[in-house]
Amino acid sequence: MSAQHRGFTLLELLVALAVFAVLATLAYGSLGRLLQARDTLATRAEALGRLQRVQALLARDCGALVPRPVRDELGDPEPALRRAPDGSLELTHGAFSNPLDQPRAEVQRVRWQVRDGVLYRDAWPVLDRVPGSRPRSQRMLDGVRSFAVDIEAGAGSRAVDVRLDAPPFGAVQWLFLVPGEA
Repeated sequence: MSAQHRGFTLLELLVALAVFAVLATLAYGSLGRLLQARDTLATRAEALGRLQRVQALLARDCGALVPRPVRDELGDPEPALRRAPDGSLELTHGAFSNPLDQPRAEVQRVRWQVRDGVLYRDAWPVLDRVPGSRPRSQRMLDGVRSFAVDIEAGAGSRAVDVRLDAPPFGAVQWLFLVPGEA
């Protein structure tokens, strides 16, 4: 055979094919790990967003506390801010937006409570409830392992200490200052 018509031998083609197969296998494995990391990151970012939403709403509710006690369904008085016997947080706040300018109060009674591992934010349509009053429940966070609230009073100020344990971040603690006159 002359030098002009020289091609690849079968052995050279097999070696090239084997090298290509090894490189493709490595690239495919790396791509799989990259896609798995992307999915994990997206899941954690979504969980962080939900946790930040809970923190922001709690901060808004506590920061807008108003000194308006309410009456429960039986007519018994409840303070504007209280830790209920079941460990939930109940408060009256003035951050109740009314973008449609409807005829209603500008204050609202809310409760933060865990039921069956889910953190809910309940809001009543009226401040002084009557028998049969039902709150509108908003599902805030799933998988809650614990939710604890303490109300701390200091020299001329008060704060709400919230401890929450939920995956994937575990235990977090927030301290929200409440207005001094409330």
